[in-house]
Amino acid sequence: MKLVLNRRTDYAIRALVFLAEQDGGRAKAAAIAEAMDVPKGFLHQVLQSLIRARIVSSQPSRRGGYALVRSPDEISILSVAEAMEGPLDPDECTLRGGPCHWDEVCALHWVWSAAREAVGNQLRIATIAQVAADDKALAQGTKAIPADSHRQREHAHTSK
Repeated sequence: MKLVLNRRTDYAIRALVFLAEQDGGRAKAAAIAEAMDVPKGFLHQVLQSLIRARIVSSQPSRRGGYALVRSPDEISILSVAEAMEGPLDPDECTLRGGPCHWDEVCALHWVWSAAREAVGNQLRIATIAQVAADDKALAQGTKAIPADSHRQREHAHTSK
């Protein structure tokens, strides 16, 4: 099972990490796109969603650009994901294609609700400030790579 963010959320987090590194300053979309390897046309759509979610502000002018509305430590990853993908708690059954014999709830409800709550809690406590700090530490080589990193596993398989 893959549990990954969609491309819009990926690009949103990249843009927010870049803006967090600006220490309250503004950045042009072109600078964000280039630094974070995000297609500029797609970035504009993402930034508009972040503006609607009141996470980012925009000031059009020669000196303008995009900036965070709040401190990076006040922006949860959950708020970003929900701004891009909708609520974590969708109004649909997890067993949407199979025979569900119960009118009020499906048999997988308790398991899936607990898993969704655990993911939601982690995303709620994680912030853009933490992600930006991890990004900086990884760039500097001061943060250890976790053993469960998918890239660590890929490297282990290719070096055998």
